[in-house]
Amino acid sequence: MAVNAIVRVDGDNVDQALKLLKKKIEREGLIREIKAHAFYEKPTEVRRKKLLKARRKQQKLQRKLHEKYRYY
Repeated sequence: MAVNAIVRVDGDNVDQALKLLKKKIEREGLIREIKAHAFYEKPTEVRRKKLLKARRKQQKLQRKLHEKYRYY
C-alpha cells in the first residue's frame, strides 16, 4: 500500500503541519495497517477476527433497527 501524503509548511507553523499530517495518516488507515502487519498472524486467527468483526457489525445494525422501530 503506497500512500503519498504531502503537507506544506508555511513559515514556522510546523506544529500545524504535523497535526495535518497525522490527520491524513489516520484517515488513510495507515497506522492500523502497520499495527496489523507488525507480527505474523495465523490464517485461522485472521478468519476468526474477520468473522467476529462481521458479527459485531451485524449486531450493531440489528440494535439500530430495533431502536428505530421499537415504538411501532
